[in-house]
Amino acid sequence: MGCRDALGRRQFLAIAAAQAARAGNLRPIVVSVNVLLDQGAHSGKGLGPAERAAFNGYQEKARREYAISGIFFELRVVEGAFLRKQGYSDIPEKFLTRRVINLFVTDTLGYDIDRDRTGGCSIGPRQRGPHSAPDPYYRTFLGLRDARETTLEHEYAHHLTLDTQRNPTAAGNFWADLRIDYWLWRQRHGAPIEDFRACAHSEWARFGDGGAMAAEK
Repeated sequence: MGCRDALGRRQFLAIAAAQAARAGNLRPIVVSVNVLLDQGAHSGKGLGPAERAAFNGYQEKARREYAISGIFFELRVVEGAFLRKQGYSDIPEKFLTRRVINLFVTDTLGYDIDRDRTGGCSIGPRQRGPHSAPDPYYRTFLGLRDARETTLEHEYAHHLTLDTQRNPTAAGNFWADLRIDYWLWRQRHGAPIEDFRACAHSEWARFGDGGAMAAEK
């Protein structure tokens, strides 16, 4: 399902280079994502074929549309992950990885994560608090039951625009959501969005070398 698994690294880089050229010769930005498929869904049975297919469709839509802005995703799939629920929902640290976006895909999210039932939530690292340890991980949660076809790309945008590297407020989140939806609409209609490329120097992103990519075809 990941780009490396399905196509191999050389094919992935070649495709990224070709799509970047179509996006107006933008230098490719590659975003690393660990996809954590919830083994705890449906009482430990895990996600079914229809749910996996739905996720694949959402990811393909995000891949196709973010390519317009010269942004590409390199996926690694992690099986066996689950949410620990001890008064609040969290992913056990053994499944989390630094320097990537940890994307947890499940059937439905708890209200502590997704109070408004949008099907998605994204958070970034947290500093040490009075009663909590520092948390270095970037996370996105995707609940397939409530998600729309645009939910995943919207949640990616919160990372790409660096929203998850700032201290969130209710008002700030509201305006960020409106701004992101507008930018996604413009991108969907063929306009590269420079604000999505603000992520280039984030720890989970890197510039790709278009010339080197072409040479690996």
